[in-house]
Amino acid sequence: MKKLRAIFDEYRTRIIIGGIAGIILLLLGWSWWQKNQATELTELDTKTEKNAKISQSSTAMSKSSSIANKSTFFVDIKGAIAKPGVYRVNRSQRVNDVVMAAGGLLKTADSNRINLSLQLHDQQIIFIPFQNDASAGSSQLPTTVEQTPSASNNVSNATDSTTSSASSTITANNESDETASKIDLNSATKEQLMQINGIGEKKAAMIINYRQEHGSFKKLEDLKNITGIGDKTFAVMAESLIVGNTTNTN
Repeated sequence: MKKLRAIFDEYRTRIIIGGIAGIILLLLGWSWWQKNQATELTELDTKTEKNAKISQSSTAMSKSSSIANKSTFFVDIKGAIAKPGVYRVNRSQRVNDVVMAAGGLLKTADSNRINLSLQLHDQQIIFIPFQNDASAGSSQLPTTVEQTPSASNNVSNATDSTTSSASSTITANNESDETASKIDLNSATKEQLMQINGIGEKKAAMIINYRQEHGSFKKLEDLKNITGIGDKTFAVMAESLIVGNTTNTN
């Protein structure tokens, strides 16, 4: 015991200093561990917050895209227009916007029979009439904007720019309106024929020559007698043509 005490007395200072140093190191280690834990928790919270913001942003973009898709639709413009075809539009646009997107009216278009302010609807067919076409003498103006029967049982009358929206619709099955929007094969000019899908300058000239040689077309199927007009081409043309007066057109 005396020996141990003698050793302790001899190394007392070193033992005390070593003990204090050990306590200090222990405290420093504890402090570092606590700080490291706090940093990891902060980083975890930051990552969680960022992920939440990204998720919210993706959801918002998805909703925005869904709303945008619902607010746009397609319409089909035909007739006396520079670039006929299907165009994507939104609910705030009117017939005039589609006309501008399609390159504008042709010089042969009858602008007096078009309501450019008419509101658009999904699956609409917009037909721009030609001047002096087969319906020019009709007492009832032709339907220039209509919806397909699958979309609605009503079609919009684009010529009525002053009456209410209720009076601007007619029955989709009204055959007289459908006929009025087509071109008479027996009286159409070369320029009018060239506006129909599938008919270029050469075919238009051949159609007029056939009409002059045979007096008139008796039925639409007579077009197949012209070289270069097969079943597929005829099917495209027939949608925009009628056979009117069958008297001699020479």
